[in-house]
Amino acid sequence: MMIKKKRWIPLVILLAIVCAILLAGFAYKKYKGILPEEDTSEQADDSVTEEDKTTSDQTDTDKEQKQDDMASDMTTEEPAANSHVVVIDPGHQGRGDSSTEPNGPGSSTMKARVTGGTHGTTTGVYEYQLTLVISQQLQAELENRGYTVYMTRTSHDVNISNMERAQYATNVGGEIAVRIHANGVDNASVSGAMALAPSSANPYIAYLADSSWNLSKCILDSYCGATGMRNQGVSTSDTMTGINWSTVPVTILEMGYMTNPTDDVNMEDPAYQARMVQGIADGIDAYFGL
Repeated sequence: MMIKKKRWIPLVILLAIVCAILLAGFAYKKYKGILPEEDTSEQADDSVTEEDKTTSDQTDTDKEQKQDDMASDMTTEEPAANSHVVVIDPGHQGRGDSSTEPNGPGSSTMKARVTGGTHGTTTGVYEYQLTLVISQQLQAELENRGYTVYMTRTSHDVNISNMERAQYATNVGGEIAVRIHANGVDNASVSGAMALAPSSANPYIAYLADSSWNLSKCILDSYCGATGMRNQGVSTSDTMTGINWSTVPVTILEMGYMTNPTDDVNMEDPAYQARMVQGIADGIDAYFGL
């Protein structure tokens, strides 16, 4: 009987060793973080939360980028200078000056320094008033396009002769001189716009004839295209003091006839004035090839 008991002892010991190994393995796995099934789901939940956080951070970044882009779009920047210098001469003034000045450099012909201009037979508006209104709007439009603009006058209470206006354009470094006027004749049925430029036979500035003609045509054609005003074409004149004293390409734009009821009323309409200004500005752009 003692012999049989001894045979079972190794089996018992072996069984004990196996149980010990199994228990140790379980403990080791638990220690390394292998959790029961419900704990695994909690870990998965934590992982989703972290992913959501990453997505949220990316969304916030996208929103900030969009806000920056919108702010950039809404930013009003100063217009880029295009390096061109334009002198605008609003024709006439509050009161004419009949004292005289030479018609051109070295000329013995004397003409009134500046006349009073015409007036609207329907609206009662004077030419010097209309020309300043349009010139100021044109100044704003050209500056918005990047031009440097000088005005020979900004009010009615001045006394600036035609010779002095041309000299002013030279002194400020103007590249072109745009003289804004309106027409008037006895025949009320006459309507339309025209431009004046020196001829190739001008005794003072024949060298400016071609460039002045080109400037006149660019402005007149664009002006009539924008307003629908009848185009009377470009004419030459060598008797205008403001032209003869110029040292840069020059034009006189006769915007319409203040003695014609339709032209007169149109030129006082704000919407029509906007088209007038747009047309002149587009013509200046065309002259400079912009």
